[in-house]
Amino acid sequence: MTRFLNAVLICVLASASSLALAASGKTLADVHKAMNIPCESCHGANNAVPEPGIKECSRCHDPAKLAEKTEPSDPTKHNPHRSPHYGIQLDCVNCHHGHEESEDYCAQCHNFGFKVP
Repeated sequence: MTRFLNAVLICVLASASSLALAASGKTLADVHKAMNIPCESCHGANNAVPEPGIKECSRCHDPAKLAEKTEPSDPTKHNPHRSPHYGIQLDCVNCHHGHEESEDYCAQCHNFGFKVP
């Protein structure tokens, strides 16, 4: 039970820290490291997962909850976590790069102005 509670706490803190990430210039890997989340949490043992995807991210970040949390109050705005093309299953690393600056994947075709931490 303690491991479960620790995992929940880590996930909550990771979500909160993402708000400050964009302004800090740090990568997601930096934030995870600062929270004492080992590389293996995302990359697996011996870097078995060189580029983690939605499967790994979903262990701590529930796509449905992220979509709900980022639902805009203005119905004319778009939700970056609820794509008309991919629903809530767009691979996280399309926008959120672990070891590089993140980017707005949707901006390849759209001008929604998403700010990506």
